[in-house]
Parts: sequence; structure tokens; C-alpha cells
Amino acid sequence: MYSPFHYQISEYDCVPTAITNAISFLFHRKEIPPMVLRHLYLYCLDTVGQDSRFGLGGTSKYAVRMVGNWLNSYRRKSFSVATQFLEKEQVSLESGGQIESCLSEGGVVLCNILLTPRDEHYLMVMDMDDEWIYCFDSYRRQSIRGMKGMARVINDGDGRSPNLKIKRDWVGQGQVKRFCLGPIPMRESLLIWRTS
Repeated sequence: MYSPFHYQISEYDCVPTAITNAISFLFHRKEIPPMVLRHLYLYCLDTVGQDSRFGLGGTSKYAVRMVGNWLNSYRRKSFSVATQFLEKEQVSLESGGQIESCLSEGGVVLCNILLTPRDEHYLMVMDMDDEWIYCFDSYRRQSIRGMKGMARVINDGDGRSPNLKIKRDWVGQGQVKRFCLGPIPMRESLLIWRTS
């Protein structure tokens, strides 16, 4: 049985929630070893905010890369994935690119987007067509205001379907705008495929 996707339980846990949802998308519940979940939360929420409080800046790109590397090396009979961390100019939604290839091969892409000029957020991209990218956003929203139709909340139906779609040309632009990948120097994504 596949598990439904989860929503964040705080303002800061988008990365571990997105990775957990990616694993849930790729594997049946009984195939997921507890060690995988342990390591996700061990590595994530590693930033340090004011007053030396851990996690208030969410998860660093170094931790995302570390989780990806660990997942690449952790193998069990019913659990094996390949991951690839992309950054800067590698993070592109162009046709035939690495992100489109990952999705066409049945993988998922965890993309870091901007919510404000200072706030970043990870989404799980599940599909893409010529006009839209289809995501599961672990930050529960009823609607999105001020986007003029560039990003829309959609009905997630069975709890395992996309709940957000964003215009492909909008999200791919290099502007510091909501629901965009943002300027090339700050882009990052984690690609995950099932290999077992």
C-alpha cells in the first residue's frame, strides 16, 4: 500500500517533508526502512538562527546534498534509489533537460523555489507538460493570491496527486519573484529515482 503525502507540521520542515513524500511516492509503505526516515531527520533542519536555535532557517543545501548522497549509498533488497543534486545553471526546465528526463523516467524532482525575496521553499515536482509543472506542496494552502493565474492550488484528490500547478515559463524565470526558481546562483534541486 502506498501512503498519502504529508503536510509540514511547522514553518521550517519543507525539506524533510518533501523528501519523505518523494520516498512515499516511489515506494510502498512496507518497502521503506525506518533507517531512511531516521537519516532524513538526522541531516535536515541543520541551520542555526538567532540565539543559536537550530532549524529556524530550515535545511541548508549542504544537508540536501548530504541526504541525497546517503540515499544513493543506502541499499536494501526492496529499497534502492538514485539521486542527483543539481545547482545553479543545471536547474533548468528546458525540454530534454535533466529535470524533464527524471520525470519522464518515473522519478520526482525536489525543487527549491522562492516564496519571498528572502524565503525559500521546497516543492515535490511530479509531472510537467508544455505549459505547467505539477507539484505537491507540503505547505497546505487554500488559495494563492496575487499571482494572476501563474500558480494555482488544485484538488489533490486521493492525497497522492499534485495539489499545485505553476506555469512552466513563470517558475523557470530568473527573477526574484514568488513561485520562481530564482536567479541562477541560488538554484538547487534534488532528483530522485527508484532503482530497485
